[in-house]
Amino acid sequence: MYWLRASAGIGNTAKVVGIAAAVALLASACGSSGTSSKPAAAASKAAGASGNPVSLPVIGDFTGSDAFFGTSQVAGMQPAIEALNKAGGIGGRPLKLDECDTQSTVSGAAQCASKFAGSPVVLAVSVIANIKAALPSLTNSLFLASTNLLNPVRSSNAFQVAPAGATVDDMVDQVARESHFSTVGIVATDDAVGESQIKFITAAEGSVKLNVQFVSPTAPDDTVAIEKLVSSHVPMIYAAALGSAGAAVVKAYDELKPSVPLVLTGADASYGFLKGISTFEPATNLYTIPGTPLVPGDIGSQSTAAISGYIKAMQASVGHAPDTLDVSGDYAIDVAIALLKGAGMSSTLAAKEAWLHKNTIASLTNVSFSNPALNVLTNVPPGFDKISGTSFSSASMNLAS
Repeated sequence: MYWLRASAGIGNTAKVVGIAAAVALLASACGSSGTSSKPAAAASKAAGASGNPVSLPVIGDFTGSDAFFGTSQVAGMQPAIEALNKAGGIGGRPLKLDECDTQSTVSGAAQCASKFAGSPVVLAVSVIANIKAALPSLTNSLFLASTNLLNPVRSSNAFQVAPAGATVDDMVDQVARESHFSTVGIVATDDAVGESQIKFITAAEGSVKLNVQFVSPTAPDDTVAIEKLVSSHVPMIYAAALGSAGAAVVKAYDELKPSVPLVLTGADASYGFLKGISTFEPATNLYTIPGTPLVPGDIGSQSTAAISGYIKAMQASVGHAPDTLDVSGDYAIDVAIALLKGAGMSSTLAAKEAWLHKNTIASLTNVSFSNPALNVLTNVPPGFDKISGTSFSSASMNLAS
């Protein structure tokens, strides 16, 4: 089985096959996005549901440096929302998203959280720093976060609708061992993203030695960090960075063009991210380790009918096949819909939490919050992106081969 994907010309105009996503959404800071989600607006008017819409608050990075993160996930929600509303919505009422744009800033996320304080359910499709900035104002809300780096404790009001971060970053250690690397180089941002990933990689069983170069998440040039790793003769470099920070690492790598392979986190294999770095041509030894499966046949004994249907629905809804971030959005909206139907919007916070802990939710695969220590979605099988056209083609898990 292949776990990594090697670059095959990211600068070209992409037609992603199997997994790729992001749509351009526009939103005003801390307000409902009047133009940011046209498919959602259309879905709310579906003939199957009528009456006052059920409004679901969504805090997301819809503009700014990390806009690919929020827009991709909202795009991934559209097939589920459209299907729900055509089937009668929630109690006969259509579901619509009430989006607030963080503008990819911590301050914007905090303002959005203040706007939605007291809302029964709040969904966040932001990078980890912005999600953490939103949490303090939402202690009375059921908070659904579609990131794999939050890892909220069982007693928290926050629920992570993505696999634990360790399921992604364990792969760094596994790839290194399969390739017989005793050391790997890491360019990590000195923020929650980099620190969380370093923690997961270090905790992995049989961890290899790490040569870590920390960079600022706002640094425009990371060539010094790449040069230090290359000069120390590491056989592999992993970019523990997201969004604009990840783009800075890829740009520096492209300028230096070292022979050592560069491995990215899965979120940076999204259509939106690749489009954002299309102004330059990264070298061909670029890989990604994603954390959510999508391609039928790649997830073992799990049913693939839902996944096949989702791929077709995404293609019809937004014009391209989905990627890891889109799939995260689908899991998030499936959990939210199940919660609103099962526990009800007007139920207490404790009742909502109890419902999520008790029930299995039908999504692309059947998932639940069954971890005894964490409010983290479980039963999501490990998988990988399968992208071709502009970005990633088959590559052996053994990078030394």
